Amino acid sequence: MRQAIMHVRNERGNVTILVLTLFFFLLLVVFSVLFNISTIFVDKEAAANSAQLASLAATDILYDEVEEAIKVYDLSMESWVDPVFIWELVEAQMDTIQASHPDWSSSEVRAEAIDRVLLAAIPTYPTLEAHVRKGLHAASTKIPGVVRDILASNKSTLDGSSLKLFNGEDRIEVRTSVRYESQSFGLDFLPLHNEQIYQTGESRSIGFIKVTGWEQFPQVFTEGDSW
Repeated sequence: MRQAIMHVRNERGNVTILVLTLFFFLLLVVFSVLFNISTIFVDKEAAANSAQLASLAATDILYDEVEEAIKVYDLSMESWVDPVFIWELVEAQMDTIQASHPDWSSSEVRAEAIDRVLLAAIPTYPTLEAHVRKGLHAASTKIPGVVRDILASNKSTLDGSSLKLFNGEDRIEVRTSVRYESQSFGLDFLPLHNEQIYQTGESRSIGFIKVTGWEQFPQVFTEGDSW
């Protein structure tokens, strides 16, 4: 009888160990699946943030160069009789916009003011258009390097990333990716996945572009590119 009782106890102990083993095994499987799913979302967010930061930096460069172009144009007009200084019009617009949108950043206010003024001024002053186009050209030579550096610093994959100046909505568009690699945690039956997760970031609509006639093909980063 005693041996039978001991046998039953041993069997119960073995069943308990088996149940606990299965429980922890299933727990590991669930953890692995949830970990890989969460990693996908994290990588998507990282790629999206990287692309958005790059597009915003590119926008600041563009408006910096256009501001400089406007000021150069104004200097060229000083000898004229009753010249119209464009930057003074921009500053007046900035005051108006800031008053109506106090929550906007200074860069947003400046960009909107430049858009409004150039949309009206460029068709009227052809020489101004030539200066603005020079500013756009200067920006287009600086932007790729800045975009590349931002993507690299955020651990995005440079190879295959692209930059558009401008897309169909007159926006600066940056498309980039991060590499996703799933983890099996020693569970060989779980499939392993390796892929690039692409996301796109866009700037504000560059309002004055439509009156400059500026066109440029998309630029695509490749491995070993000198940009």
